[in-house]
Amino acid sequence: MATEAGHPAWFLTAAEGYVGDRSNERTATGFTRKGLSIKASFFPNRPPQPSKLWVHCQEAVHVDTPRVLCIAGDLILFRVDISDCVPDSPDVLKTEVGILPRGLKHYTIAALVPHPLKLHNFQLHLFHSETLSWTTMALPVAEPQQDLDCEIPTDRDLRCHNTSNVITIGGEYGTMGWVDLWRGILFCDVLREKPTLRGIPLPPPIEFITSSDYFGRAMDCRGIAFVNGCLKFVQLDIISSYDIDDIDPETEYPTLLVDDWAISSWINPTMENSYEAWGEPECTVRAAEVTIKTDMISHSTGMLLRPSDESSDDSEEDADYLRHLVVSDPSPSLDGDGFVYLIAREKLYHPKSWILALDMNTKTLQSADLFGIVEDPRDSVMYCTGRSSSNT
Repeated sequence: MATEAGHPAWFLTAAEGYVGDRSNERTATGFTRKGLSIKASFFPNRPPQPSKLWVHCQEAVHVDTPRVLCIAGDLILFRVDISDCVPDSPDVLKTEVGILPRGLKHYTIAALVPHPLKLHNFQLHLFHSETLSWTTMALPVAEPQQDLDCEIPTDRDLRCHNTSNVITIGGEYGTMGWVDLWRGILFCDVLREKPTLRGIPLPPPIEFITSSDYFGRAMDCRGIAFVNGCLKFVQLDIISSYDIDDIDPETEYPTLLVDDWAISSWINPTMENSYEAWGEPECTVRAAEVTIKTDMISHSTGMLLRPSDESSDDSEEDADYLRHLVVSDPSPSLDGDGFVYLIAREKLYHPKSWILALDMNTKTLQSADLFGIVEDPRDSVMYCTGRSSSNT
Protein backbone atom coordinates (compact mmCIF):
# COMPACT_ATOMS: atom_id res chain seq x y z
CA MET A 1 0.00 0.00 0.00
CA ALA A 2 2.94 2.34 0.56
CA THR A 3 4.55 4.45 -2.15
CA GLU A 4 8.27 4.39 -2.92
CA ALA A 5 8.79 7.23 -0.46
CA GLY A 6 7.19 5.17 2.29
CA HIS A 7 3.91 7.07 2.30
CA PRO A 8 0.53 5.43 1.80
CA ALA A 9 -0.56 4.90 -1.82
CA TRP A 10 -3.84 6.61 -0.96
CA PHE A 11 -5.39 8.54 1.88
CA LEU A 12 -8.59 8.44 3.85
CA THR A 13 -8.82 11.89 5.35
CA ALA A 14 -11.20 13.33 7.90
CA ALA A 15 -13.19 16.12 6.24
CA GLU A 16 -12.79 18.29 9.34
CA GLY A 17 -9.21 19.38 9.92
CA TYR A 18 -7.54 20.93 12.93
CA VAL A 19 -6.37 24.42 13.83
CA GLY A 20 -2.82 24.67 15.16
CA ASP A 21 0.87 24.77 14.31
CA ARG A 22 1.94 21.17 13.59
CA SER A 23 4.63 21.56 10.94
CA ASN A 24 6.17 18.56 9.18
CA GLU A 25 7.91 17.72 5.89
CA ARG A 26 4.61 18.18 4.04
CA THR A 27 3.91 21.69 5.34
CA ALA A 28 2.96 24.25 2.68
CA THR A 29 3.00 28.00 3.32
CA GLY A 30 1.32 30.92 1.61
CA PHE A 31 -0.56 34.16 2.10
CA THR A 32 -4.20 35.16 2.20
CA ARG A 33 -5.55 37.90 -0.02
CA LYS A 34 -5.02 40.36 2.80
CA GLY A 35 -1.42 39.30 3.28
CA LEU A 36 -1.80 37.10 6.33
CA SER A 37 0.67 34.22 6.44
CA ILE A 38 -0.96 30.79 6.48
CA LYS A 39 0.40 27.27 6.48
CA ALA A 40 -1.11 23.83 6.14
CA SER A 41 0.42 20.54 7.29
CA PHE A 42 -0.74 17.10 6.17
CA PHE A 43 -0.13 13.98 8.22
CA PRO A 44 -0.69 10.84 6.11
CA ASN A 45 -1.75 7.52 7.58
CA ARG A 46 -2.47 4.15 6.02
CA PRO A 47 -6.21 3.41 5.88
CA PRO A 48 -8.22 2.73 7.91
CA GLN A 49 -6.36 5.20 10.13
CA PRO A 50 -7.47 8.65 8.98
CA SER A 51 -4.97 11.19 7.68
CA LYS A 52 -5.18 14.67 9.18
CA LEU A 53 -4.85 18.27 8.03
CA TRP A 54 -3.65 21.04 10.33
CA VAL A 55 -3.95 24.73 9.42
CA HIS A 56 -2.22 27.62 11.18
CA CYS A 57 -2.62 31.38 10.69
CA GLN A 58 -0.81 33.09 13.54
CA GLU A 59 -1.78 36.64 12.53
CA ALA A 60 -5.51 35.96 12.36
CA VAL A 61 -7.83 36.86 15.20
CA HIS A 62 -9.87 33.71 14.66
CA VAL A 63 -9.54 30.62 12.43
CA ASP A 64 -12.52 28.31 11.92
CA THR A 65 -12.14 24.55 11.61
CA PRO A 66 -10.70 23.82 8.13
CA ARG A 67 -12.77 21.66 5.78
CA VAL A 68 -11.06 19.25 3.36
CA LEU A 69 -12.92 19.36 0.05
CA CYS A 70 -10.89 16.96 -2.08
CA ILE A 71 -7.45 15.38 -2.49
CA ALA A 72 -5.63 14.49 -5.72
CA GLY A 73 -1.93 13.71 -5.98
CA ASP A 74 0.07 16.12 -3.82
CA LEU A 75 -2.79 18.61 -3.83
CA ILE A 76 -5.30 19.16 -1.04
CA LEU A 77 -8.13 21.60 -1.59
CA PHE A 78 -9.56 22.86 1.67
CA ARG A 79 -11.71 25.73 2.90
CA VAL A 80 -11.07 27.71 6.04
CA ASP A 81 -12.78 30.88 7.27
CA ILE A 82 -10.36 33.41 8.72
CA SER A 83 -11.52 36.60 10.40
CA ASP A 84 -11.01 39.82 8.43
CA CYS A 85 -10.17 37.83 5.30
CA VAL A 86 -11.82 38.38 1.90
CA PRO A 87 -12.57 35.09 0.08
CA ASP A 88 -10.25 34.35 -2.84
CA SER A 89 -12.81 32.39 -4.85
CA PRO A 90 -16.50 32.28 -5.75
CA ASP A 91 -18.81 31.08 -3.00
CA VAL A 92 -19.27 27.68 -4.64
CA LEU A 93 -16.59 25.61 -2.93
CA LYS A 94 -18.78 23.13 -1.12
CA THR A 95 -19.45 19.62 -2.39
CA GLU A 96 -19.46 20.80 -6.02
CA VAL A 97 -15.71 21.32 -6.32
CA GLY A 98 -12.84 19.08 -7.43
CA ILE A 99 -9.17 19.44 -8.23
CA LEU A 100 -7.23 18.15 -11.25
CA PRO A 101 -3.40 17.82 -11.02
CA ARG A 102 -1.58 18.68 -14.27
CA GLY A 103 2.04 17.61 -14.13
CA LEU A 104 4.34 18.61 -11.30
CA LYS A 105 3.49 22.29 -11.08
CA HIS A 106 0.03 23.07 -12.38
CA TYR A 107 -3.54 22.22 -11.49
CA THR A 108 -7.14 23.12 -12.27
CA ILE A 109 -9.92 23.64 -9.76
CA ALA A 110 -13.40 23.02 -11.17
CA ALA A 111 -16.78 23.68 -9.58
CA LEU A 112 -20.11 22.80 -11.16
CA VAL A 113 -23.20 24.46 -9.70
CA PRO A 114 -26.82 24.48 -10.88
CA HIS A 115 -27.81 27.46 -12.98
CA PRO A 116 -29.96 29.76 -10.82
CA LEU A 117 -32.60 30.25 -13.52
CA LYS A 118 -32.45 27.31 -15.95
CA LEU A 119 -33.35 23.72 -15.05
CA HIS A 120 -30.80 21.09 -16.18
CA ASN A 121 -28.27 23.83 -16.86
CA PHE A 122 -25.12 24.45 -14.87
CA GLN A 123 -22.35 26.97 -14.41
CA LEU A 124 -18.80 25.66 -14.66
CA HIS A 125 -16.26 27.66 -12.66
CA LEU A 126 -12.61 26.99 -13.57
CA PHE A 127 -9.42 28.13 -11.87
CA HIS A 128 -6.14 27.41 -13.72
CA SER A 129 -2.94 27.76 -11.73
CA GLU A 130 -1.16 29.46 -14.67
CA THR A 131 -3.53 32.43 -14.71
CA LEU A 132 -4.48 32.49 -11.02
CA SER A 133 -7.97 33.62 -11.98
CA TRP A 134 -11.49 32.22 -12.29
CA THR A 135 -13.56 31.84 -15.44
CA THR A 136 -17.24 30.94 -15.61
CA MET A 137 -19.29 29.44 -18.42
CA ALA A 138 -22.86 28.22 -18.74
CA LEU A 139 -23.22 24.54 -19.70
CA PRO A 140 -26.35 22.56 -20.59
CA VAL A 141 -26.33 18.79 -20.22
CA ALA A 142 -25.57 17.87 -23.83
CA GLU A 143 -26.02 14.12 -23.22
CA PRO A 144 -28.57 13.52 -20.43
CA GLN A 145 -28.35 10.27 -18.50
CA GLN A 146 -30.69 7.40 -19.35
CA ASP A 147 -34.14 7.76 -17.81
CA LEU A 148 -35.14 5.43 -15.02
CA ASP A 149 -37.54 2.78 -16.29
CA CYS A 150 -40.06 3.11 -13.48
CA GLU A 151 -42.50 5.67 -12.15
CA ILE A 152 -40.97 8.08 -9.67
CA PRO A 153 -43.26 9.50 -6.96
CA THR A 154 -43.52 13.27 -7.09
CA ASP A 155 -41.97 13.63 -3.64
CA ARG A 156 -38.90 11.63 -4.73
CA ASP A 157 -37.70 13.62 -7.74
CA LEU A 158 -34.61 11.96 -9.19
CA ARG A 159 -34.72 14.10 -12.34
CA CYS A 160 -32.66 16.91 -10.80
CA HIS A 161 -28.93 16.52 -10.18
CA ASN A 162 -27.68 17.36 -6.68
CA THR A 163 -23.95 16.84 -6.30
CA SER A 164 -22.80 14.66 -3.40
CA ASN A 165 -19.09 14.54 -4.23
CA VAL A 166 -16.61 14.91 -7.10
CA ILE A 167 -14.31 12.26 -8.61
CA THR A 168 -11.24 12.96 -10.74
CA ILE A 169 -10.68 10.70 -13.74
CA GLY A 170 -7.94 12.71 -15.47
CA GLY A 171 -6.58 11.85 -18.91
CA GLU A 172 -5.77 14.09 -21.88
CA TYR A 173 -8.87 16.25 -21.49
CA GLY A 174 -9.02 16.32 -17.71
CA THR A 175 -12.21 14.35 -17.13
CA MET A 176 -13.99 15.02 -13.84
CA GLY A 177 -17.29 13.67 -12.56
CA TRP A 178 -19.89 15.38 -10.38
CA VAL A 179 -21.72 12.61 -8.55
CA ASP A 180 -25.31 12.60 -7.38
CA LEU A 181 -25.20 9.35 -5.40
CA TRP A 182 -28.97 8.94 -5.62
CA ARG A 183 -29.09 9.54 -9.35
CA GLY A 184 -25.97 9.53 -11.54
CA ILE A 185 -22.76 11.27 -12.65
CA LEU A 186 -22.22 14.33 -14.82
CA PHE A 187 -18.87 14.02 -16.61
CA CYS A 188 -17.02 17.00 -18.01
CA ASP A 189 -13.70 17.27 -19.87
CA VAL A 190 -12.64 20.48 -18.17
CA LEU A 191 -9.50 21.00 -20.31
CA ARG A 192 -11.35 21.07 -23.63
CA GLU A 193 -11.77 24.46 -25.29
CA LYS A 194 -15.54 23.95 -25.31
CA PRO A 195 -16.40 21.51 -22.50
CA THR A 196 -19.79 19.79 -22.38
CA LEU A 197 -21.69 17.75 -19.82
CA ARG A 198 -22.69 14.11 -20.32
CA GLY A 199 -24.52 11.95 -17.83
CA ILE A 200 -24.50 8.29 -16.81
CA PRO A 201 -26.83 6.67 -14.26
CA LEU A 202 -25.97 4.90 -11.03
CA PRO A 203 -27.78 1.77 -9.84
CA PRO A 204 -31.19 3.14 -8.81
CA PRO A 205 -32.31 3.20 -5.17
CA ILE A 206 -35.37 1.11 -5.93
CA GLU A 207 -36.05 0.29 -2.29
CA PHE A 208 -36.40 4.02 -1.52
CA ILE A 209 -38.44 4.83 -4.63
CA THR A 210 -40.99 2.13 -3.94
CA SER A 211 -41.22 2.67 -0.16
CA SER A 212 -42.24 5.51 2.07
CA ASP A 213 -38.71 6.03 3.32
CA TYR A 214 -37.17 9.49 3.09
CA PHE A 215 -34.10 9.60 0.86
CA GLY A 216 -31.96 11.60 3.25
CA ARG A 217 -28.21 12.11 2.90
CA ALA A 218 -26.91 9.89 0.08
CA MET A 219 -23.41 9.44 1.52
CA ASP A 220 -24.93 7.71 4.55
CA CYS A 221 -25.52 4.61 2.46
CA ARG A 222 -23.77 5.03 -0.93
CA GLY A 223 -20.19 5.54 -2.12
CA ILE A 224 -18.22 5.58 -5.36
CA ALA A 225 -14.62 5.69 -6.56
CA PHE A 226 -12.61 5.43 -9.78
CA VAL A 227 -10.42 2.36 -9.31
CA ASN A 228 -8.13 0.68 -11.88
CA GLY A 229 -9.88 2.34 -14.81
CA CYS A 230 -13.39 1.39 -13.62
CA LEU A 231 -16.14 2.93 -11.57
CA LYS A 232 -16.66 1.10 -8.28
CA PHE A 233 -19.99 1.68 -6.54
CA VAL A 234 -21.07 0.41 -3.11
CA GLN A 235 -24.39 0.52 -1.30
CA LEU A 236 -25.18 -0.05 2.37
CA ASP A 237 -28.57 -1.50 3.28
CA ILE A 238 -29.65 -1.45 6.92
CA ILE A 239 -32.49 -3.33 8.58
CA SER A 240 -33.45 -1.16 11.53
CA SER A 241 -36.28 0.42 13.50
CA TYR A 242 -36.72 3.20 16.03
CA ASP A 243 -37.92 2.69 19.56
CA ILE A 244 -39.29 6.17 20.18
CA ASP A 245 -40.30 5.25 23.71
CA ASP A 246 -36.74 4.28 24.66
CA ILE A 247 -34.61 7.41 25.09
CA ASP A 248 -30.97 6.50 25.47
CA PRO A 249 -29.60 8.14 28.64
CA GLU A 250 -26.17 8.70 27.07
CA THR A 251 -27.20 10.29 23.76
CA GLU A 252 -30.64 11.58 24.86
CA TYR A 253 -32.10 10.42 21.53
CA PRO A 254 -34.55 7.62 20.68
CA THR A 255 -32.88 4.23 20.32
CA LEU A 256 -32.13 2.97 16.83
CA LEU A 257 -32.35 -0.81 16.77
CA VAL A 258 -30.17 -2.28 14.02
CA ASP A 259 -30.99 -5.91 13.24
CA ASP A 260 -28.49 -6.39 10.41
CA TRP A 261 -26.77 -4.56 7.58
CA ALA A 262 -25.26 -5.52 4.23
CA ILE A 263 -22.84 -4.07 1.67
CA SER A 264 -23.25 -4.61 -2.09
CA SER A 265 -20.74 -3.58 -4.75
CA TRP A 266 -20.96 -2.95 -8.49
CA ILE A 267 -18.30 -2.44 -11.19
CA ASN A 268 -18.75 -0.36 -14.36
CA PRO A 269 -15.74 -0.77 -16.69
CA THR A 270 -17.26 1.03 -19.71
CA MET A 271 -18.85 4.10 -18.07
CA GLU A 272 -21.59 3.95 -20.70
CA ASN A 273 -24.85 5.84 -20.39
CA SER A 274 -27.00 2.87 -19.44
CA TYR A 275 -28.15 1.05 -16.34
CA GLU A 276 -27.13 -2.22 -18.02
CA ALA A 277 -23.47 -1.16 -17.85
CA TRP A 278 -23.58 -1.77 -14.09
CA GLY A 279 -25.03 -5.26 -14.37
CA GLU A 280 -25.82 -7.15 -11.19
CA PRO A 281 -23.92 -6.62 -7.91
CA GLU A 282 -20.56 -8.38 -8.05
CA CYS A 283 -20.69 -9.09 -4.35
CA THR A 284 -22.99 -8.73 -1.33
CA VAL A 285 -21.84 -9.26 2.25
CA ARG A 286 -24.15 -9.27 5.27
CA ALA A 287 -22.83 -8.26 8.67
CA ALA A 288 -24.04 -11.57 10.12
CA GLU A 289 -21.65 -13.35 7.70
CA VAL A 290 -18.57 -11.33 8.64
CA THR A 291 -15.71 -12.91 10.56
CA ILE A 292 -13.67 -10.66 12.83
CA LYS A 293 -9.95 -11.08 12.24
CA THR A 294 -8.44 -12.78 15.28
CA ASP A 295 -5.43 -10.48 15.57
CA MET A 296 -7.40 -7.30 14.92
CA ILE A 297 -6.44 -4.53 17.29
CA SER A 298 -7.22 -0.84 17.49
CA HIS A 299 -4.33 1.58 17.07
CA SER A 300 -6.23 4.24 18.99
CA THR A 301 -7.54 4.45 22.51
CA GLY A 302 -10.78 2.66 23.11
CA MET A 303 -11.80 -0.61 21.54
CA LEU A 304 -14.93 -0.86 19.47
CA LEU A 305 -14.66 -4.62 19.11
CA ARG A 306 -13.07 -7.27 21.23
CA PRO A 307 -11.04 -9.60 18.95
CA SER A 308 -11.67 -13.26 19.54
CA ASP A 309 -10.62 -16.55 18.05
CA GLU A 310 -13.22 -18.04 15.69
CA SER A 311 -13.16 -21.27 17.66
CA SER A 312 -13.76 -19.56 20.98
CA ASP A 313 -17.11 -19.23 22.67
CA ASP A 314 -17.02 -15.45 22.18
CA SER A 315 -16.78 -15.40 18.35
CA GLU A 316 -20.53 -15.72 17.84
CA GLU A 317 -21.15 -13.01 20.40
CA ASP A 318 -18.74 -10.62 18.65
CA ALA A 319 -20.33 -11.27 15.24
CA ASP A 320 -23.74 -10.56 16.73
CA TYR A 321 -22.41 -7.32 18.21
CA LEU A 322 -21.03 -6.27 14.80
CA ARG A 323 -24.36 -6.54 13.00
CA HIS A 324 -26.06 -4.30 15.59
CA LEU A 325 -23.64 -1.39 15.10
CA VAL A 326 -24.89 1.85 13.53
CA VAL A 327 -22.83 2.02 10.32
CA SER A 328 -22.75 4.59 7.52
CA ASP A 329 -20.66 6.26 4.79
CA PRO A 330 -19.39 3.25 2.80
CA SER A 331 -16.36 3.97 0.62
CA PRO A 332 -14.50 1.60 -1.76
CA SER A 333 -10.76 1.20 -1.29
CA LEU A 334 -8.67 2.93 -3.98
CA ASP A 335 -6.27 -0.03 -3.95
CA GLY A 336 -8.74 -2.21 -5.86
CA ASP A 337 -8.35 -4.89 -3.17
CA GLY A 338 -12.05 -5.41 -2.47
CA PHE A 339 -12.02 -3.49 0.81
CA VAL A 340 -14.87 -1.21 1.81
CA TYR A 341 -14.51 1.32 4.63
CA LEU A 342 -17.38 2.23 6.95
CA ILE A 343 -18.05 4.67 9.75
CA ALA A 344 -19.38 2.85 12.84
CA ARG A 345 -20.97 3.99 16.08
CA GLU A 346 -22.24 1.95 18.97
CA LYS A 347 -25.37 4.10 19.12
CA LEU A 348 -27.14 6.60 16.91
CA TYR A 349 -25.69 10.08 17.44
CA HIS A 350 -22.96 8.82 19.72
CA PRO A 351 -20.08 11.35 19.62
CA LYS A 352 -17.39 8.67 19.27
CA SER A 353 -16.97 6.89 15.93
CA TRP A 354 -14.70 4.27 14.40
CA ILE A 355 -13.79 3.39 10.86
CA LEU A 356 -14.03 -0.25 9.85
CA ALA A 357 -12.05 -2.01 7.11
CA LEU A 358 -14.19 -4.79 5.62
CA ASP A 359 -12.65 -7.25 3.17
CA MET A 360 -15.53 -8.09 0.81
CA ASN A 361 -13.62 -10.96 -0.80
CA THR A 362 -13.10 -12.92 2.40
CA LYS A 363 -16.01 -11.45 4.38
CA THR A 364 -13.58 -10.49 7.11
CA LEU A 365 -13.40 -7.40 9.28
CA GLN A 366 -9.70 -6.61 9.06
CA SER A 367 -9.43 -3.68 11.46
CA ALA A 368 -11.29 -1.02 13.41
CA ASP A 369 -9.66 2.30 14.24
CA LEU A 370 -10.91 5.25 16.22
CA PHE A 371 -12.00 7.92 13.76
CA GLY A 372 -12.81 10.79 16.05
CA ILE A 373 -15.16 12.46 18.49
CA VAL A 374 -17.53 15.16 17.26
CA GLU A 375 -18.73 18.06 19.38
CA ASP A 376 -22.27 17.83 18.05
CA PRO A 377 -23.27 14.15 17.71
CA ARG A 378 -25.95 15.10 15.19
CA ASP A 379 -23.24 16.13 12.72
CA SER A 380 -22.36 13.64 10.01
CA VAL A 381 -18.93 12.06 10.35
CA MET A 382 -17.38 12.73 6.97
CA TYR A 383 -14.16 11.83 5.17
CA CYS A 384 -12.75 11.94 1.67
CA THR A 385 -10.28 9.77 -0.24
CA GLY A 386 -7.43 10.60 -2.59
CA ARG A 387 -4.34 9.04 -4.13
CA SER A 388 -0.77 10.07 -3.44
CA SER A 389 1.19 11.67 -6.28
CA SER A 390 2.90 8.49 -7.49
CA ASN A 391 -0.48 6.75 -7.85
CA THR A 392 -2.52 9.32 -9.82
